[in-house]
Amino acid sequence: MNIIALLVSMLFLMGWKPGKIPIPSVKQEIDKKEATIGDRLQFRVEIFTKADKEVVLPENQPFLGKFVVKNRNIKIVTRKDVKRTILEYELVSYDVGKDTIPAISIIVKDNGESLELKTFPLALEIKSVAPNLTGEEDIKGIKPQLGIKQSFWYYLIGFLAIILIAGVVFFLVRKRRGKLILEKIEKKQPWENAISGLAQLSELKPVTPEEIKQFYIKLSFILREYYEGLFEFPALENTTSEIVSHLKMRREFRQYLVKTQNFLNKSDLVKFAKYIPRPVDNEQEIEMVRDIVEKTKKEEEEKVDV
Repeated sequence: MNIIALLVSMLFLMGWKPGKIPIPSVKQEIDKKEATIGDRLQFRVEIFTKADKEVVLPENQPFLGKFVVKNRNIKIVTRKDVKRTILEYELVSYDVGKDTIPAISIIVKDNGESLELKTFPLALEIKSVAPNLTGEEDIKGIKPQLGIKQSFWYYLIGFLAIILIAGVVFFLVRKRRGKLILEKIEKKQPWENAISGLAQLSELKPVTPEEIKQFYIKLSFILREYYEGLFEFPALENTTSEIVSHLKMRREFRQYLVKTQNFLNKSDLVKFAKYIPRPVDNEQEIEMVRDIVEKTKKEEEEKVDV
């Protein structure tokens, strides 16, 4: 008999018994607490009940908090009078920073009565794939300047050349000044471009997955271009998180923040995560963007008039 078996036998003789899992109960676990953006996370929830109890799991959704649900599996294992229901998620995050997997609610039904079990919120940190540079990589000291002696004529010719170039530039700028003023006057306001783009987009009737994808790409471009022209920041180049952070600083725009964030998140999933939404009501999506443009346009016009 080995040492481990001997110790276990002595514990049993002393009255020790292995702890039992409480019934009903829930347990959760995840394969890692830190991940890189785009990594697959394996999140597992186990529900322990008696074999004859009904377990009602939450509906399958494309998101779990801010995490994209790539896959969801359900397994049921029964031993004696204990049933173990296993809910497995495969999750992905496309945002950098600290995030939380929200609590999941599970209902256990017993003779007409319902008991709610909940998991605990799980905090994670999502890191960027960009290298963490210290600023000291491959940087060498600056060499001292070398003194160069030049003649008087060298400086005189350089000075005359600078005057000549400045005169040519001044002449060209003055000549085109009238055209530049006209172009500035004729430039359309951002809400005019947005309304025109929405009118053209409303003629589309997306049906296939590729048509739906193109619809969301064009509609999100219209909204981003409108924000860029209205608030003068690079919304076309910024990520959804950067756009939302910028809009949060504008108190008058907070009432439109949730609509904007939800729509841009859905568009990002369609463009980058190959998420295919349900059959899209293009008029409803267009009307949502048009509503934001019309209301913020009026506010902006009032400010201009004042």
